Amino acid sequence: MTGEQEFQQRTEEIDRLVQHVNELADDDARTTALELLQAVMDLHGAGFARMIEVLRECGDAGQTALKKLGADPLLCGLMVLYEVHPFTMEERVATAVEMIRPRLRKHEAQIELLGVCDGVVRVEIHASGHGCHSSPDAVREQVEQAILEAAPETTQIVVEGIPIAAGGFVPINMVQPALKEERRYEKSSA
Repeated sequence: MTGEQEFQQRTEEIDRLVQHVNELADDDARTTALELLQAVMDLHGAGFARMIEVLRECGDAGQTALKKLGADPLLCGLMVLYEVHPFTMEERVATAVEMIRPRLRKHEAQIELLGVCDGVVRVEIHASGHGCHSSPDAVREQVEQAILEAAPETTQIVVEGIPIAAGGFVPINMVQPALKEERRYEKSSA
C-alpha cells in the first residue's frame, strides 16, 4: 500500500469517527470528544509550525528541506490543513505551473498563470495542436491535477483558452445514465 493510499484510508477513518461522535446522544460525551479532537489538532498544528520555524533557521539546507516537504502532496495537504505551509498559495501554484510546462509542451500547449485570488486559480492555456494525441480535456485534467496537488485549498480553477468539448463524439458512459432514465420513464408511462 502506498503512503497516499494509507493517508486516504486514515482520513476516511477519521471522517467516519467524527461522524459517529456527532451522532452521539449524550451531549456531554459528544462535546468532550470534539474538544479532545480539537486539542489534538491544535497540538499537531503547533508542532508543524515549530518544525517549519526550525527549518527556516537552518539556512540553505533548511530551505531545501522546506521546498521538498512543501512539494510532497501528502505533507502539503497537512500543512495547509494546519495553516502552516511555508509557502503561500500563490507561490505553490506558480511553482506547479512551472513544473507542468514541459509536459504541456509535449501536447503542443503553453500555460500562463493569470492570477490567484480568494482560492480561485485562473490560467490560460494556448494549444497549437494535439501533440501526443491528447485532447483538450486531457490537457485541462493535467493542469487541474498539478494545481490541486500544490494547493489543495483551491476552491475553483478557471481555465481559459481551451474550448469545452461540445458535439461530435459523446462517451458511452455519458449516454448510458440518460438511456436508463429514458427507459424507466417509458416503463412508468406504459
